[in-house]
Amino acid sequence: MNSGSLLSIGVDHIGQAALLNAAQWPSGALSAAEVVPKYGVETPGTQKKQRFPMITDVIRVIGQLPEKRLLTPVLLGLVLSALVIAGLVGGAAWLLSGISVDGDSWVEQALDAIGLLQIVGTLGVGLLALFLFPAFALTIQSFFLDGVADAVERKHYPQKLPARSVPLGEALQTSLTLTAIVIAVNLVLLPVYLLLMLVPPTGYLLYLAVNGYLVGREFYEVVGLRHEGARELKTNRRRNRVSVWLDGVLLVFIFTIPIVNLAGPTLGTAYFVHRYHRLTRGG
Repeated sequence: MNSGSLLSIGVDHIGQAALLNAAQWPSGALSAAEVVPKYGVETPGTQKKQRFPMITDVIRVIGQLPEKRLLTPVLLGLVLSALVIAGLVGGAAWLLSGISVDGDSWVEQALDAIGLLQIVGTLGVGLLALFLFPAFALTIQSFFLDGVADAVERKHYPQKLPARSVPLGEALQTSLTLTAIVIAVNLVLLPVYLLLMLVPPTGYLLYLAVNGYLVGREFYEVVGLRHEGARELKTNRRRNRVSVWLDGVLLVFIFTIPIVNLAGPTLGTAYFVHRYHRLTRGG
């Protein structure tokens, strides 16, 4: 190694040491704004503002997925989500089986002959299951809240620890209450959804908007309860209501994608941990 390389390394170390000990600099020393461009050292105050924070946080979740601490609850969540979907499909099939389509008209006989009625029934079962899944995803999330949140915070926000562990009973009670509310709201709006299906995609957009608000609010508050009281949390949520709503819309959209939605509750929790720290704590 030549003397030029040694000198470069020495200067870099001096620059980083000076930046990390800024409080002890003499009055004539370089400022952080001068040292960062010169030595390539980045501090929280000099980080560039990200243009697409939601995308950044999605990438963070995907990047951490191979880690066992996060992967384990995600896989368990997949199994539970699959069981819930199976139950919803079975329940939807039972409900739709009570609808009689028997008749003697030539139209009904023709539709039955080509199997179209069975196809429509199958699609109806699948759509009804997807329609109800976001509500039950809230309950699934409560089982894996602490495991997922701990995994994300230990890696990305170690300075914010320790967080308050939310008891399973408390999280489950909150989630079940909101699950009932989400189901009730969607059942009330079901005729509106069906009517707006005549003008696609307005019905689907209304569904995303309504459930995005409810799901975003629940995920944000359950994650936030680990760090602050209910009153402060509600104040922060209201201050960031648009961002929380958009985050909820993104999550509900994922919940309506078959197969992908199985990982939605746990990955959604990880995503909202990032969003909570970014919106309220500058994470």
